[in-house]
Amino acid sequence: MRLAGQVPPPKETARMPARVEILSAPKVGRGYSSTTAHGTKAGGFVFVTGQVAVTSGQDGLKNRAAIGEMGTIETQTVQVLENIKAILETAGTSFEHVVKRNVYLTHPGDFDAVHKILERYFRPVATTTVVTGLIPVSSRVEIDVIAIVPD
Repeated sequence: MRLAGQVPPPKETARMPARVEILSAPKVGRGYSSTTAHGTKAGGFVFVTGQVAVTSGQDGLKNRAAIGEMGTIETQTVQVLENIKAILETAGTSFEHVVKRNVYLTHPGDFDAVHKILERYFRPVATTTVVTGLIPVSSRVEIDVIAIVPD
């Protein structure tokens, strides 16, 4: 017997084994942590790790000093977005399929410059922007995204 307003129990569904693919894009440099991948792909989604303006060949894990001054906010933002583009392409998707974007800035005054550049890469998408400290300290912008992998 079910009382009015009660929700029926969920039907049993077949469980599919979860498969997680670790992403590494050769065109993207490496940060400071051996436990951080460029991203992961699972369940039809791609989760791109927060990217800073490291360039191909830079390896912060082997040599922290290799990641030094990263340039202007505009230079950093373009490099971050090119890193994300390479990771998305490695996963078989693109900016067109991004469903969520998080932007981290060290200076609130950089908001307009960063978002003007974002307009060149993204259609309107759910976005959160936060002002915070970043690692490495010369980073002024970090961006992570979630995208779907098209069928």
